Amino acid sequence: MPLDGAGSTPLGLGRDGGQAGPMTTSRPLPPAVRRVLPWLLGWWALQGAVALTGRLVARRKNEGDESTAGIRRVVAVGGVQLRPTNPELARVRVDLVMGGAELDLTALPRVPGGVDLTVRALMGGMGVRVPAGWRVWWAFRGVGGIGIEKGADVMRTEDERGADLRVHADVLFGGIGVEGPR
Repeated sequence: MPLDGAGSTPLGLGRDGGQAGPMTTSRPLPPAVRRVLPWLLGWWALQGAVALTGRLVARRKNEGDESTAGIRRVVAVGGVQLRPTNPELARVRVDLVMGGAELDLTALPRVPGGVDLTVRALMGGMGVRVPAGWRVWWAFRGVGGIGIEKGADVMRTEDERGADLRVHADVLFGGIGVEGPR
């Protein structure tokens, strides 16, 4: 290394690469954060992948709108609200993955033959609002629950054919709540 007249090294050519010494970096993350961070990033990536897949499947599988006699919705990591208006509504099918749905049937008169609601939910839930006096029948399989709001003017019936709403549910870590009108 060339020396100047005073016997010292020129600026920037010191032993550690500069006149102020080596540059220090920011403090490292605490060990607990370093252990948890990969899991959090993995969980967020999974959520994103499920949401993207759900949207792609929904584009292909969603059918009908609130004015048709049949409605199908696929929801992943999100929610949907349905308020059907067709007095001839026959069936509604909802598939939920880490999502929720609200179905409001209060705008409908009694539908001849009843309405069939099919719900498949994985870590999801659904609220169903029905007009006063409706009879509800259900078949439920899975881990979770289904029930009628306490004090609602809605009756559970064992007569599948005579029910105004028939709920067929396959649920894993979720539930369905049936409520009366507001």
